[in-house]
Amino acid sequence: MEYRNRTRIVAPDGDDDGEDFPPPPRRFELARAASRLDLRKVAAASGIVVALLVVLFYAGGHALQSAVAWLHRQPQYQLPFDRIELPVPPPECFRGGAAGFLERVRKNAREPEVLPVLDVDAESLAGAFKQFPWVERVESVEFPPHSLVVRLAYRKPVVRVQAAGAVQQVLDREGCILPMEDIDTEKIGRLIAVSGRSLVAPAADRVGLIWKTADPDVDRMVIQAARLAGFLLDPSRESEAKTDPSLRITAILPDNPPNNRGLFVQTATRALILWGHGPGDEKSGEPSADEKWGMLAKQAKEGEVKLERPGDYWSFNRTGMIYTRVAPP
Repeated sequence: MEYRNRTRIVAPDGDDDGEDFPPPPRRFELARAASRLDLRKVAAASGIVVALLVVLFYAGGHALQSAVAWLHRQPQYQLPFDRIELPVPPPECFRGGAAGFLERVRKNAREPEVLPVLDVDAESLAGAFKQFPWVERVESVEFPPHSLVVRLAYRKPVVRVQAAGAVQQVLDREGCILPMEDIDTEKIGRLIAVSGRSLVAPAADRVGLIWKTADPDVDRMVIQAARLAGFLLDPSRESEAKTDPSLRITAILPDNPPNNRGLFVQTATRALILWGHGPGDEKSGEPSADEKWGMLAKQAKEGEVKLERPGDYWSFNRTGMIYTRVAPP
């Protein structure tokens, strides 16, 4: 058998290790190109972005403000002051009714004739009403659609005070002097007269304020008289008084110095009763106003409350009424 020698393949570099392998593949290094940031360009770009945001924010805010202002100026959101709703109307004796009342409030507080409803501040509007002498307190301010509702508690006349040498003045139950020009005398209803030799009228600029003069003792008696009149003219007691003239109080007379015993009241039967101090101002051991009224009502049922002779008077103790005879001078 013939054997042939195979030709050996010699590596180009002459390295002969006895094995025939193809040359290894070429290896490449992956190189990451390092990029360097240009801080000046970044800062400039950031500045442009911020500027654009500021412009957009300002323009958007300005557009929003303009839209809101336009909405507030629309006719449906403009309300004449005299169209404010008063669920509780003013006292019947107020001249001009609700429309006249609102006009007087507006002028007194120097409010505009037309209110932008969407811009009205409840506290500010309540303050405008509180300034008016006929308003005792503001119960609430409400904002229904396209309207305003103000709920009020009013001052009501209860006494007419006649001081020496002065015009007659009308007070509410807290002693506040009410403007006579606002009062329709034909609709004022029953008032209880307050008079006395010691009464002096306050200054003319006290209208709308609590009665006050240079004599605090007399002032205290006038305010107590006003509170007593408010108590006596309460609808329940006034209704009871219509059934019996002995319960119908027509006048309140502050006791003059030096006695200072409080308040006398005169009935429709011309009986004189030493009532004492006004409601809430009773002295220690003195019956309350409710207790005194109960005693008077009981005495009136048992027999007419009258005087046997001028100068005598009735008064109260803890159990009932007593009759005091005054010796003739």
